[in-house]
Amino acid sequence: MRRLNSPVFWVAIFMAATLAGTAHAHGIAGNRVFYPTLTIDDPAVMDELSLPTLTTVRQNAASDGSAQGFRLYDFGAEWDKRITENFGLAVNADYLLQHNDDGTTGKGFDNFSLTLKYKAFVSDAHEFMASVGVTREFGGTGSGAVGASANGSTTPKIYFGKGLGDLPIGYLRPLAVTGTCGYQFSDKRNSDPDQMNVGLSVQYSLPYLQQHVVDIGLPAFFARVTPLVEFNLTRVQGEQVTGTVAPGILYDEKSWQFGIEALLPMNGATNTNVGVIAQMHFFLDHLFPDSLGKPLFR
Repeated sequence: MRRLNSPVFWVAIFMAATLAGTAHAHGIAGNRVFYPTLTIDDPAVMDELSLPTLTTVRQNAASDGSAQGFRLYDFGAEWDKRITENFGLAVNADYLLQHNDDGTTGKGFDNFSLTLKYKAFVSDAHEFMASVGVTREFGGTGSGAVGASANGSTTPKIYFGKGLGDLPIGYLRPLAVTGTCGYQFSDKRNSDPDQMNVGLSVQYSLPYLQQHVVDIGLPAFFARVTPLVEFNLTRVQGEQVTGTVAPGILYDEKSWQFGIEALLPMNGATNTNVGVIAQMHFFLDHLFPDSLGKPLFR
């Protein structure tokens, strides 16, 4: 029944979860810290700033000649702000440079988006966290020169994170999995079809290994590194699944994090070239604990 698939229905579910939740420390479930990832969103609600997130990838020309090739540079920023301990919002902006094969250059902002997220459940004993949210893309706020759509969309989402530290699996206990799933409802489905977006990350936390499994005497640098692989899939109605596989590392300090990953196309429908994404991430609750880094309401 179409009514159950409407954005209004999912926003109602989101608001119900908001009223039912309880407070818990952000980003932490027992001994597990869920670090911000680069291509998918993590389940935590935090005060943080990603600036910049730099992405570059080449797209080859279409085989039928319908579109020329280009090199894309994406300069992204995201500000996440807690309204309460468990409820927050995030604002995203991306400035794009597109160097086309014919020598022309397209530049401008992509559409702006706003995300509301609520951390609904945390289990310390099982290193588990779950959140719900909704993202609104504001159509027409970006530049048509870089392909920003004039149509908007609404995407209800669920997020989760699960660490394996509660299992008797020895050196595999530092493993964790995070994921997100959302269905994007287009404002004008005749021109921009709906789509399903699914993301997953598999992480092996060397800080967790050192602190909660066994201290193997890693040098200080490596004791702050988390190798990971992210998977990002998109299924547009009536089209083939596209996506990327992104292996890389995160380096974490108390007040900031740096991450870098390769962007490997999952299939030929996605791309045939390898891209790169890198990000500086700042934890505002550590940098500005009495101002920008605390919830507006407690």
